[in-house]
Amino acid sequence: MSGFGAMKKELVEELEKIVNATKVVEEKEPETPVIPTPVKSTDPLEAELMEIGTKKNKSHIFCGLVGHENVGKTGIVMDAHMYEVAAGKAGKGTYGPDDQMWVLDFDNGGAACRSAHWGDSPNVRVWNPWMMQSDNRTAYDYPATHDRIMKICMFALKKAKEQNADGYKGPKIQNFLVTALDQFDSICINNMKIYDMETGAKDAIEASKHIINTKIGWNWNIRSTRFHQLTAICRQLNDQGVNVFWETHLSPEVFADKETGTWRPKWEKQTDNNLNQILWFSKDAVRNDDGKKTGEVRYNVEFYKSKTNPSLQNQSRTIFVTKTGDAPTWHGLPELREQIL
Repeated sequence: MSGFGAMKKELVEELEKIVNATKVVEEKEPETPVIPTPVKSTDPLEAELMEIGTKKNKSHIFCGLVGHENVGKTGIVMDAHMYEVAAGKAGKGTYGPDDQMWVLDFDNGGAACRSAHWGDSPNVRVWNPWMMQSDNRTAYDYPATHDRIMKICMFALKKAKEQNADGYKGPKIQNFLVTALDQFDSICINNMKIYDMETGAKDAIEASKHIINTKIGWNWNIRSTRFHQLTAICRQLNDQGVNVFWETHLSPEVFADKETGTWRPKWEKQTDNNLNQILWFSKDAVRNDDGKKTGEVRYNVEFYKSKTNPSLQNQSRTIFVTKTGDAPTWHGLPELREQIL
């Protein structure tokens, strides 16, 4: 066989070897993916996760009302509540005709406002938080008063939860107002000084003696803990859809034992951080071009803090006008009436 023929034969034999050694891969039908059956979680947070995904009744109105006495702090909240109640009686708005505003009334301001402007309306329920004692100079029983305050607030929370239950058709608590929060702070301080610190003082008068105040290092964390028990309950009221308002007065700001010439709210120092809104109340006498008073006084509200509606920040509204010889004019606070705070 010629050289070319031998080479061709060797090439054919080599190709046959390669072909015979090559495995034929058969095509297979695609396998159906196995989807694992989901395992039902036993974690209790799963149920809460589902609940908070559809919850719609939460309120974010936790509002501080700050100002001197008799500037309309309690008035605007009660006015807005009764405005919505009137709308409910007319078949409008979001309130029912029997919906309620509860007032935890430390200085009788809530009772006075209700009596003067709304008579004996059952839509406003005023609670007296004070407990008295007969065998002590201070008259007030501070531990019993603090306990009663907590019981009233927990009762409000119980009612708020009931009104959110399916099928509930009764009156609802829409607004919860605490007047004179500075007096509640005093209750917390007196409890700390008389009872919590075991100073030996028999009452608030003795606890206020200079010698006790200078010799004993007060534990202000105890006072703050008592105070923010109210904060915790009010946040839960918010969570149940109830609007919460804290009204307090002003005191001179002090730095290095000296007054700075400015005013600050009289409440526990962390309170500003816990509130979503702060309204600052004032009244201004109107003067003519010569600087003389005209007899007109305007009662104003500044949106000092407006976390939930930034467009209101630093805005001001006139809520009330009086003028010598004329009938007073009440405007109220439109943003509160219209629930856009």
